[in-house]
Amino acid sequence: MGASSVVNSLAGKIVLVTGATGFIGRHLVDRLRMIPGISLILLSRSSKSDFAPEAAWVTSALDRLTRNTWLDHGIDRIDVIFHFGAYTPKKSSEGNEVDEVYHDNLIGTRALLESLPCTPERFVFSSTLDVYSTSEASQILTEESRLSPASLYGASKVFCEHLVRVYAEKLGYAYAILRFGHIYGPGEGAYVKLIPQVIRSMLKHESPVIYGDGSAQRDFMFVDDAVEAAMRAATAISRQVGPLNVVSGQSRSIREFVEVLSRVSGFSGKIEYQAEKPNGVSLMLSAKKMFDVLGQWELCALEDGLRQEVNYFRSGDD
Repeated sequence: MGASSVVNSLAGKIVLVTGATGFIGRHLVDRLRMIPGISLILLSRSSKSDFAPEAAWVTSALDRLTRNTWLDHGIDRIDVIFHFGAYTPKKSSEGNEVDEVYHDNLIGTRALLESLPCTPERFVFSSTLDVYSTSEASQILTEESRLSPASLYGASKVFCEHLVRVYAEKLGYAYAILRFGHIYGPGEGAYVKLIPQVIRSMLKHESPVIYGDGSAQRDFMFVDDAVEAAMRAATAISRQVGPLNVVSGQSRSIREFVEVLSRVSGFSGKIEYQAEKPNGVSLMLSAKKMFDVLGQWELCALEDGLRQEVNYFRSGDD
C-alpha cells in the first residue's frame, strides 16, 4: 500500500478525528488536510479554529457526546473515525487517575460509539502498549503477548479495544486497533518523557540526568510514522485490522538516544548517569505484524527525527 492509494481511498470522505489537538492527533490532521476533497470534523475540548480553519470543529468532552451533538452541527454522516481522544497520563504516576480514566476513556468511548449519526465505514482506535504485562518486558513483545496492564489507563484501553470490536461487529463496519508505542517528535513537550526532558536540559546547557547506566532498551517511533500507520490502517483492504503494535521494532539503549541528542543539539556538556538508581525495564517490541498487515515503508531515521524535535524546541513552540 503506497501513499497514493491511501490518499485516493480517503479523498472525498467525511473524516472525524477525536483528540484533534493532541500530540499525535494534530500531526494526523496535518496529514489529512493534504488529501483532495476530504471533509474534516475535528473534536476537541476547546476549539482551535486557527488550526485547520477549514474543518468543522465540534467542542465537547467525549463523555458528553450524544447524537444531537452531531446533528446540531449539521453532521449526519461520518465515513471514517480516528478515535485518538482520551485521557493519557503526562507522566507514569498519573496512570491511575480514576475520574479521568473513567469519564474520558470508558464512558467517552462508549458515548462516541453510541452517538454516531450513521453507521461509518471504518473506526480506527488508538490503544497503547500499556495493555501488556511489564513482567514480560525482557522478551520481545508481540500482539500475542499477555495482557496484564499495570495501570487503570492501560486497563481502560483493553476494555475499549473490546468495546470497539463489539460495536463494529454488531453494526457491520470495519475497524482497526492500534497499540501505539513510545512516539516522539515535535509537539510532545507536554509529556514528562525521556526525550523532551533531555532536550530541555541540553538547550539550557544543563547536564541531563539519566537513571542507572543508560543500558535499558527503548523503542521509539517518530510521530510521522505513527500517522502513516494510522492512515494505512484506515484504508486497509482487511475489514478487521489488529490489534497491531505501532512501533519501530528497533530497540536501542537510552545511552544511545542521549548520545544522538547531544550530537544533533550541539551539546558538549556532561551526561549525569546516576548509577545508584535502577536502570528501568528494557522494552523490545515486534513490528512484524504491523508491516505484514499495513505494508512496508521507510521509517524516519532516528537522527533525522530527533533533529526535528530539537529544532522544534529551539523555535519555542513547546
